[in-house]
Amino acid sequence: MSRVEGPDGRTDRALLSGDVPVTDPSWKERYLTGVHDLSGDCIKVVDHSGRLQSMNLRGQQAMQVEDFRACQGADWLSFWEGEAREAMLDAFALATAGTPAQFSGYCPTMLGEPRWWDVILAPLPDPAAPDHAGPFDLLVVSRDVTDRVQAQQALERMNATLADEVQRQTEALRQEKQLLIQTNEELENITYAMSHDLLTPVRHLLSFARLARQTHEAGKRDRYLGIIETSALNLSGMIDGVMQFSRAGRTSLRLQPVDLNDLHAQVQRDLQPTAPGVHWTAGPLPTVQGDAQALRTVLTILCGNALKYTRDQPSPRVHVSASHDPHARTWRVDVQDNGAGFDPEYGHKLFRLFQRLHHQNEFEGTGTGLALVRRVITRQGGSVQATGRRGEGAVFSFTLPDHAG
Repeated sequence: MSRVEGPDGRTDRALLSGDVPVTDPSWKERYLTGVHDLSGDCIKVVDHSGRLQSMNLRGQQAMQVEDFRACQGADWLSFWEGEAREAMLDAFALATAGTPAQFSGYCPTMLGEPRWWDVILAPLPDPAAPDHAGPFDLLVVSRDVTDRVQAQQALERMNATLADEVQRQTEALRQEKQLLIQTNEELENITYAMSHDLLTPVRHLLSFARLARQTHEAGKRDRYLGIIETSALNLSGMIDGVMQFSRAGRTSLRLQPVDLNDLHAQVQRDLQPTAPGVHWTAGPLPTVQGDAQALRTVLTILCGNALKYTRDQPSPRVHVSASHDPHARTWRVDVQDNGAGFDPEYGHKLFRLFQRLHHQNEFEGTGTGLALVRRVITRQGGSVQATGRRGEGAVFSFTLPDHAG
């Protein structure tokens, strides 16, 4: 709506200052026009079909209307889209039926700048209509609350960021606590190993060295020396395993995208010649975030164990596969074999240091490999698991977070 001037050139400002006599027949209209133009709200008249009839000057400025004549008669209802539209239509229906209504919502300016409004719709009864029956044209008063809404949105974003950070820190603390519990358990295992497992080959060395020194029979001496050599090798392997296990807990991780397909191909190329009769297959493997060297060690240990424990089978098979859990956002990698398996009642011991479920005479080993796997995977935010049955093979699994999911 444009500025109103009387026939004598006096404007609404003069009217409001009292320079216009109240006997002027147009003074009421001019007074209301002046009040509307001075209001900071966007004040409009919309007919009962939703067509825009008028808009005050401050409203035109707020809505960035360059020429009101271009939008006069436009469908005001079409200005509202998205979440605000349903609330607007409900309020419009109430107001055109004669009941004042209000709603809040988003409606951009004519130049597309974002604006949020609190809107009041009041019916304008037509004095000429019988019993002032509707539908009614509407007086629409829109208050710009963009600053308030944007401040609220900024606060909500900040709260969400804080909530994410709290969750991240909580998860980090949970992992640190879990790692501390595991470390304490591993220290207890090492302490036990030092006092029991590592002393066993030492006792063998001392005992058979004494026997070898006391015997005068060459055959017995050679057998005793062979036992001493085997015990020494076993002791050396156990000490190497402890040292490797210790380094795995201290070495800094170099996390990067790691293609497990490439890593598995390298491991298969290195280990396949040691077990040429094994049917070794693999499904598609994911790219994960992890330390490439550490993960290669994990695959080497798990696949090496699978080859070792299937060597007595007439048709040995090893299969490596992966599956995705979208809810937990993790990848799970399984190394499955049809080998000797193990008693599931004691499966929980497998990932402890020096814990073996098969005698050294059946399958060689130091009992440090799976403990190393557990330490490496846990440090990278994953977990380990083993399932199997004696004589029916086993599945050794590890999970890693899916940072892309």
